[in-house]
Amino acid sequence: MYLLETCDASDPADEREYFAQGQYAKAADALAAAQALIDAHLMLALSAGQTAAEAYEGWRRSGEIPRIVARAGAAPVQFDPFALAQARALVLQRRV
Repeated sequence: MYLLETCDASDPADEREYFAQGQYAKAADALAAAQALIDAHLMLALSAGQTAAEAYEGWRRSGEIPRIVARAGAAPVQFDPFALAQARALVLQRRV
């Protein structure tokens, strides 16, 4: 079981509070949900005319930062939301 949680990037790092966004039986499903959260924020910025770099920086400053927590003996998931957001901004920019 995997729990997807998010915090608000605009909160100071030492004060961030994570909130549950969903539970998933498979790591792949939790990763897909995390990507969808990031993509939604990036797409708004990109469709408003921002570059991939600007969209990423906007997400990094004010978006929802997801994390995936393995529960009930599930294998940990290697997940870097910042690396994913940078990569997705470039991919999504080509689609806008």
